[in-house]
Amino acid sequence: MNATQLRRSLVTLMIFSLPGAAQTAQALPAQTPPQAASQTTPNASSILNPAISTLQAALDGIRVERWKTSGSVRGEAEDNIASVRRDLETTLPPLITAADAAPDSAAQILPAYRNVEALYDVLLRISSVARLAAPAQQSDPLEQAISSMESSRRALGDRLQSVTVAQEHKVSTMQAALHAAPPPAPAPAPCPPAPAAAKKRKSHARTAPHPKPATNTTPAPATAPSPH
Repeated sequence: MNATQLRRSLVTLMIFSLPGAAQTAQALPAQTPPQAASQTTPNASSILNPAISTLQAALDGIRVERWKTSGSVRGEAEDNIASVRRDLETTLPPLITAADAAPDSAAQILPAYRNVEALYDVLLRISSVARLAAPAQQSDPLEQAISSMESSRRALGDRLQSVTVAQEHKVSTMQAALHAAPPPAPAPAPCPPAPAAAKKRKSHARTAPHPKPATNTTPAPATAPSPH
């Protein structure tokens, strides 16, 4: 798997890491993992630590001031060796710890692998000068340490590729299950709300007042007195 394919695989895996995809995956049937459990496979520390210990011992035996070369070349070599020491002591350990914490995650292994790749390039520059200028008692252990680091670098790359393929298989299985699953039944249409009951008229509701009978205000005519 080349670098482009690896990046595409990681992008696909990150997409399926989104919360929505995780919820969908929970609804799918469990799938059998294509590889054995991670406990049976080496993690980043078991791959890299032996080579790191060998390299640190080789660096401790280097005395650049004894190299038979120009001052500028020795100065560059010293800078490169100091850079390698800082990486081994400060930068690489937390990356290895993170990779060990998630041994089946390509996204966690990749930073450690990229760091080892960069570290190896610097070691090659140091070695190219040491072969020509350093005494054999310094250059030989360094060559052995670089060879050990090369083997570890390849082993970590193989582990990264294996984890990536396994995760791609899981993603493909999820995608196939999503396509094969029958579409969900449409949700029933919500029942229309019941019409509001007509408000009953209150018993004390005002009714139209009945017209009162008109009263005759005209005075009754006076009656004449009867004759005696």
